[in-house]
Amino acid sequence: MWRFFAGAPALGIILGKIYFDSWLAGGALTAVLLMLYPCFRRSEEEKAKRELLIQFRDLLYSLSASFSVGRNMKQALTESLDFWGNTYTGSDPIVTETKRMIREMEEANETDVKVLKDFGERSGLRDIRDFANVYESCKTTGGDMGRAIARATEVIGDRIEMDRELRSMMAAKLSEGRIVGTAPVVLVLAMRVFSPEYMEPVYSSPSGAIAALMSLGLSALAIVMTERINRVDF
Repeated sequence: MWRFFAGAPALGIILGKIYFDSWLAGGALTAVLLMLYPCFRRSEEEKAKRELLIQFRDLLYSLSASFSVGRNMKQALTESLDFWGNTYTGSDPIVTETKRMIREMEEANETDVKVLKDFGERSGLRDIRDFANVYESCKTTGGDMGRAIARATEVIGDRIEMDRELRSMMAAKLSEGRIVGTAPVVLVLAMRVFSPEYMEPVYSSPSGAIAALMSLGLSALAIVMTERINRVDF
């Protein structure tokens, strides 16, 4: 969060000086950029979900090993904290969620099914919700829990690998789009530094300000469209 609220004003002021040679314009652009906070927060949430899903896959590996030797869910969750060793720390979301589930079962006497379903709802990840439902069905019908966990691990692993491949394929296009979107800014900055007299009409006339605003708007539109086209829904 702090990166956004530190970067947005800095970027707004820089663009205001480059395109309009005005601190007031920089303030106005800062206000516009700050309005994009919901988009930034949504992007950060998506990154957090991807990270949590990878960590949840590792949790399933641990649960599978524990269930294979006859442990129940509470015991398996407890053992998973040792199973990870130095892989994750207390600040990682999967460790926080695992400790929370254990605490709810110990202190609030919640059932393992309920804590798993609550975890799925908090995470916002379909895979975790599906696993909680599968676990409930296996526990109710006496199904093979080990096979269910192994299958869930396989499905999640496939989704993670597919996401990684898609992002690798689109990385070059995404970089190209960002370069195209930022190139006009670099060009205007270069002209401002090396040929300030060439940029004088832009700063001293209404038509110049309109042209600068259109140029900045088209650059922003190019970046937004590139990000949207290359977006992978997870």
